[in-house]
Amino acid sequence: MRRIAVGALSAALLGPMQVPVALGATSVSSPTSAVQPRPTRGAASPAAAVSCSARLGDLRSAGTTEPWAERVLGFRAAWTFTAGRGQRVAVVDSGVSSTTQLAGRVSPGQSLTGTDAGLDCQGHGTGVAGIIAAAPERGNPFVGVAPAAQILSIKVTDQEGVNASYLAQGIVDAVNEGAGVINVSDQVGDTPELRQAVTEALRNDVVIVAAAGNADQTTGSAGPFYPANYAGDPAAYPNVVSVGAVDPNGTVPDFAKLVKTVVSVVAPGAGIVTVAPGDTFKQQDGTSFAAPFVAGVAALVRAAHPRLTAAEVVSRVTATADGGTVAGTGAGLVNPLQAVTAVLPGESQVVTPEPARSPSTVAIDRAPASDRFGRMLVASIAGGALGAAALVIAGAAIVPAGRRRGWKPGRRNEES
Repeated sequence: MRRIAVGALSAALLGPMQVPVALGATSVSSPTSAVQPRPTRGAASPAAAVSCSARLGDLRSAGTTEPWAERVLGFRAAWTFTAGRGQRVAVVDSGVSSTTQLAGRVSPGQSLTGTDAGLDCQGHGTGVAGIIAAAPERGNPFVGVAPAAQILSIKVTDQEGVNASYLAQGIVDAVNEGAGVINVSDQVGDTPELRQAVTEALRNDVVIVAAAGNADQTTGSAGPFYPANYAGDPAAYPNVVSVGAVDPNGTVPDFAKLVKTVVSVVAPGAGIVTVAPGDTFKQQDGTSFAAPFVAGVAALVRAAHPRLTAAEVVSRVTATADGGTVAGTGAGLVNPLQAVTAVLPGESQVVTPEPARSPSTVAIDRAPASDRFGRMLVASIAGGALGAAALVIAGAAIVPAGRRRGWKPGRRNEES
């Protein structure tokens, strides 16, 4: 999670100006009556292209073993049912540069910076997109949560931080370009424009997955941060899910402990390996990189349950999380397989495996004993699972069609 750009919040509150100015300045073009979609795409001018080049990662590979976040979340098991095909996930961020694992599935949409949305000058948006949808690659242990989903790049910054007005505009642009899920891995203050943009997403049945934010090491600011904190008002914003971070020990990292933002669920957010421009990789920390795990899960849910509304998708993601018992963890660790397969009270839809991928069982490896997120294999999905599910539905019980992991939190964190 990046800190708020200097002057960004005050810029959004100063009112409309006649000419847009550079991000991070003290005033921007920001109509107050309505957030309007930009009419053209952000193709880079020659001058802008010179000042913005893709920032490569510092790792040549993702290593040789499965990253801890993938092992803990076990989202590969959900691919038996869906890999997110048909879903468009918008990454409202610093752009998404091309990589082999995202090839053919990134659409450069609107850019508010003067440089192309397919060019990532920070390496931030590309890393977020990789966690959401990177495809499997031989010899590479890293993969995204929903590798069949499409990525829509909406570029709102070329630098550290983001302008609140531009972020609001980016959300509206993502809605207008057909996103079903929007990932926001930036933090700003509450503004009328941002509220209006999130409401517009709700009217269009779009899920917003937002990083809860990190305590600013420079200013000491701990929020609350937006749009994530809108999740604290589900009556007005039922389409927003706020994502906090946990580390490999199941504890809230220092950068997120004191944050005042409401947290809906948590996901891995420390020591996260993901893609970077130029087919390189980078290890990242922050709720910025926890949010896309949940955005990927939301894409899986939307693909498996196409009749659910955005609010119902958010409800399903939180209802199936693995029991948060520690301050700052909300409903707990997001559970991809349960989010896709569980039959919740009042529901009757049973998810069936995709025809091309229908093994009779779903095997989930037991995690090492030292891993405090350890998972236990408690159920298998047999060929007659659908019939069994129907009986359970008749009995008005919840069917956890998959495995449950033991949420073993570390010490309780003190809130500020």
